[in-house]
Amino acid sequence: MRFSIWQSVQVSNPEHPRFGQAGSVQGINPETPNEVAVKFDLDSIMVVVPVADLKAL
Repeated sequence: MRFSIWQSVQVSNPEHPRFGQAGSVQGINPETPNEVAVKFDLDSIMVVVPVADLKAL
């Protein structure tokens, strides 16, 4: 799945430390298309998350 900047996402992988948390995509790097930078609503911290661990909201 491809995500776009500002898209709302939620961590869907129960193994991920931020499972269930939502945020918005803040950065996409064409050189690493399997990861995006997400700014989480809970604490406004930005974390690079594998695309496979996310679902669109």
